[in-house]
Amino acid sequence: MGKYHNDQPIQGGSNDPDLLNRLDFANHLANVLLLNHSDDCLTVSLEGEWGYGKTSVINLIKGALDEKETSPIVIEYNPWLAGKPESLIQDFLLQFSSQLNIKDNSEVALKAAKELIAYSSLFSVAKLVPGTEPWASIVEKVFSKFGSSTKKIAELKKLDLLGKKKKVVAAIEKIKTPIVVIIDDIDRLTPSETFQVLRLVKAVADFSGTSFLLAFDSSYLVSVLDKNNIVNASEYINKIVQLRVPLPVISERGMNELANIELGNLSDKNLTGRFETDQERLSWIYHNYFKHLIKNPRELKRFFNHLRFVLEQVEGQVCFADLFSLSIIATKANSIYEHIKKTPEAYIGESFSNDGLMMDKPEDVVKSFSEERSQILTEFSERESKLLEGLLGHTFPFLNSDGYSHYGVSDADSVGRVSAPQRLYVAFHYKTPIGYLSDQEILDFISGDMNRDSFLSKVVADDADDRFFEMMTNYAKECKNNSFDVLICIYNAYLKSEKLISSLESNYGFMSRDLYRQMVWLTNKVISENDDKYTLIKKLIVRKDSAPLAADVLYKVRKQIHGEQNYDQSWVSEEQLDELESNYQEIAIQSLLDKTHIANHLESHIFYELKRSSKDKTSEFMNIVLAGENGAIRVAEIIGNSGNDSVNGPYVQIDEKTFNEVIDIKKLRKQIQKIDIVNQPIHIQAILKSILDGNKYYLRDGTSGDLW
Repeated sequence: MGKYHNDQPIQGGSNDPDLLNRLDFANHLANVLLLNHSDDCLTVSLEGEWGYGKTSVINLIKGALDEKETSPIVIEYNPWLAGKPESLIQDFLLQFSSQLNIKDNSEVALKAAKELIAYSSLFSVAKLVPGTEPWASIVEKVFSKFGSSTKKIAELKKLDLLGKKKKVVAAIEKIKTPIVVIIDDIDRLTPSETFQVLRLVKAVADFSGTSFLLAFDSSYLVSVLDKNNIVNASEYINKIVQLRVPLPVISERGMNELANIELGNLSDKNLTGRFETDQERLSWIYHNYFKHLIKNPRELKRFFNHLRFVLEQVEGQVCFADLFSLSIIATKANSIYEHIKKTPEAYIGESFSNDGLMMDKPEDVVKSFSEERSQILTEFSERESKLLEGLLGHTFPFLNSDGYSHYGVSDADSVGRVSAPQRLYVAFHYKTPIGYLSDQEILDFISGDMNRDSFLSKVVADDADDRFFEMMTNYAKECKNNSFDVLICIYNAYLKSEKLISSLESNYGFMSRDLYRQMVWLTNKVISENDDKYTLIKKLIVRKDSAPLAADVLYKVRKQIHGEQNYDQSWVSEEQLDELESNYQEIAIQSLLDKTHIANHLESHIFYELKRSSKDKTSEFMNIVLAGENGAIRVAEIIGNSGNDSVNGPYVQIDEKTFNEVIDIKKLRKQIQKIDIVNQPIHIQAILKSILDGNKYYLRDGTSGDLW
């Protein structure tokens, strides 16, 4: 058997066992169908809704009949193979005759088969008219074709329908073997065909020693009879069927066993091991929604076909519980599934495309689609509607008015939930789009199971930087022993990149999410998840090329130690901080002397932290710089970037009182007065002006700014 189900019924036996405990039921029904060859015809119905296993039970019955001491002749008739609805009776009798001869290859069977063929030939001119018996149609045909009464009588003698039928009955009795005729899938026929099958069983083929097993959905059959103007359709069925047998109810335990087998066959991996609380959520969804919505084996097969298809393409990129949830919706409520796919903003407040920027809050966008979602739910029964509504709310928390969801999380993306836009995108597109990256790629990057430099080059080329830093933050705890190598690789890729320089030059205000800030956040997260924080911090601080980020780490550590921010625990001790301060002062001065970070606008970052770390060493260093060649220009380069705002980005504002602690402002101003300022780069002009007058100037265009 392939991995995907094609809705085939079970065959029984060790390779395809009965998992719903229906074998005893099938054995009992087989005994009922096994008549004596002289018994009157018996018609039994096996009734159940589509998908509940009627054909599987029929296969079990056939297996049971094969094992009987007196094995009957089993004839299966498939109405689907009939060429035209009007030839269905003739087709049935021909199939009956051919199978009869094959099943019992004897002279007696051959005789019966010939009689059946002769009998069937009478129906070649029959066109059944609802409300009349077959021979009435034939008689009408004869009388309309032949004019004289002599010819009419001659033709009617040839069409001795009852006589032919008696010959068939007599021939069948001589076989002395019971016959079981099985007609499945009656409820898949058109109304006209369904009606004809019932009539042939009652009026055409009610042979002695023959039992019929008809399988159908009684609700559908009643609707068919209603369309054929049959009054009291249920009573009409009772006239044809002597024993109406409903399928055994499928127990919850039975469905659980089927589902567990399917889950076990999905993958050899732990499907719920990657994302937090995924196993608990899966259990919640299964018991509260799956069991009540996926109600029969056919739906279960369709469900697992869908889940397997999606899982094979996006495993590990979306939490398994949400893929499970979406497959329930796809199987049971495809209209809702399509609505989520085409209108994701109705569920997560954001669209898959960038068309039409949404200014409202995501939760308000979701709320605006409330009526549209409710209209789709009206397609389902009240019970199913409530279940689907609950499942949707559990999957997309914005749908709940109070925002509550079992196993809710503050960061849906970090745990692979489809309420995060990028995860929903992956679930519906079956791939990780450019700019999103996959979880496995991030894990491979962290572990070193790929070329890290090549991967980061691709991230930069695909403009996937935002997503990279988001996911690295999500997986920071996985870095552990690789923390230093991972961070250094990222620093090497970004610290001197044109992309970082451009982002710093265009940074408007503290809400801007520039690359450097993302590097700082990730560094802090990796350190916080590391078991040996001091060693990692020291390795970062003593590395000259990491000086700007080392400055941010030292700033955070100092605040932890001095209690300037609320932290549960400091990363290092006070003694360790003293050592780190000394290390940083040395490396910061060396970095500024070598102009390591002059091109990426981060020298000021290093300078201000050096100033906080040691005013004395900063003063000593800055006086050396000022005394050197082009000292004033070099000082301007180092101290230039004071901050940025949402008006015009990076700016400079030299506070004389503050800077007098580390540099001789008067001496600096005297040197600047000798410089032709207008011939300097714009950002240097702005810095020199601010040193002279203490005002605020923007570095991008040299314009003055308001003092805040």
